[in-house]
Amino acid sequence: MTVLVTGARGAVGSHVRAGLLAAGVEVRAAGRDPRVLPDGGGTRVRLDLADPSSFGPALEGVDRVFVYVTGDLHAFAVAAVAAGVRHAVLLSSEAVSVEADPEPGGIAAHHAEAEAALRGAGLPTTALRPGAFAGNTAQWSRGIAAGVVELPFPQASTTPIDERDIADVAVAALLGEPADDSPRLSGPESLTMAEQVGLVAEHLGRPIEVRAVDPEQAREQMARFAPPGVVDSLFRYWREADGVRAPTTDEVERRTGHPARTYRTWLQECFTAP
Repeated sequence: MTVLVTGARGAVGSHVRAGLLAAGVEVRAAGRDPRVLPDGGGTRVRLDLADPSSFGPALEGVDRVFVYVTGDLHAFAVAAVAAGVRHAVLLSSEAVSVEADPEPGGIAAHHAEAEAALRGAGLPTTALRPGAFAGNTAQWSRGIAAGVVELPFPQASTTPIDERDIADVAVAALLGEPADDSPRLSGPESLTMAEQVGLVAEHLGRPIEVRAVDPEQAREQMARFAPPGVVDSLFRYWREADGVRAPTTDEVERRTGHPARTYRTWLQECFTAP
């Protein structure tokens, strides 16, 4: 079996690559410039979703693909089917499960389009739909370093999931029989953003103040560096999750055989203090 791993240096893709190699699978790590990919084993190939000429060499002899959404997947999906790929595992988003009618340009629409592109080409697809990544803690780095984290919705809840758990589910799916499903993945507990900051403070052994800020001001600041549709999606989600516990699922344990790692575990094993 040969598996093409896109996003091979990312928070999830790097662990997918490592997990497949540990299972004895031939891995082809892909990137627009393979020279910048870390030498983590397997072979490195060029793949640029904006350049269809890169599809053939990258997909030659590939049985399965792990796909990280970076653009329009329609042409790639057609090329994958033509190359004989039998199964795709897509890193999608929980937003697709939450938003029944995704707004154009938003997070849900972006990932729903990717799911539709792969399945529309006739490629059996396991679309992983995780919620907030534990690694999103990095967005608070400056505040953590300064001892004050400003939040527009401190009581908005998420179920932070360890990126290693997402990768473990992906590896299990890639090693198993091709399937077409969309598991919603979560961490084992619902935590408000304020509670997450509190756990970071506990881990570091020093206080970190949580300061509520005006949502509209925070929205304006985020809009300076993030696409409008993404900003709209995030603020809509946070507003709806404000004061409401987020639902958890048992998909990680059901699909991997081990419980989902807690946020505390992620802090102890993966968090680097700013």
